[in-house]
Amino acid sequence: MVSIISFDLDGTIMQQGFADTVWLIGLPKIYAEEKNLDFETAQTILMTSYEQISSDRREWYDLDYWITSLCLSITPKELLEKYRSHIQLFPDAASVIKSLSNEYTLIISSGAMKEFIDIQLTSTGLNHYFSHMFSSTTDSDMVKKDPLFFKYIAHTLDVRPEEIAHVGDNEIYDYQSPRKAGLHAFYLHREKNHSMPDSSHIVHSLREFEQLVKKLS
Repeated sequence: MVSIISFDLDGTIMQQGFADTVWLIGLPKIYAEEKNLDFETAQTILMTSYEQISSDRREWYDLDYWITSLCLSITPKELLEKYRSHIQLFPDAASVIKSLSNEYTLIISSGAMKEFIDIQLTSTGLNHYFSHMFSSTTDSDMVKKDPLFFKYIAHTLDVRPEEIAHVGDNEIYDYQSPRKAGLHAFYLHREKNHSMPDSSHIVHSLREFEQLVKKLS
């Protein structure tokens, strides 16, 4: 019986604009200002630097790492605050989260650093609906949300994996990984043009996910 609902964050609850703006606009802009460069040059330098760090390494996701290595005077919190206005929920997120919170314990299971999770949930007023926020990059050395990450979550919550249902927009890390860990998993694909062998676990909106997950209880 499912008692815990696990949500991915970016691309599932939150639209991608905030994170993209911080990394692709915000950090290059600060770098340009402090190094006396034009924005385009600064952006090119940072894009090249990002590419030199593998996305399999924790540093790739760590805002503090980049600020320190680039010798910038701003703090991660200050940088995130500058772009708070870019935080945007998917239209179906708030109502589904509020509805499910009446029947289930809700958690976040994300690859984003906790600084990004905190500001997005707080800004949208959804933070009090979630009992735990798990970040593969902050809480572990796993970086990607592999099956061990989801087993870690079940162990931390002291529940069996099958008591958790997870939903997210990445086929590998939000569907295959949690399934291998023993969780119920749903792949959120909003475009409605994707096929999988087990199409019963593809959802095209969080409302559709809500309807299916309730059938597991």
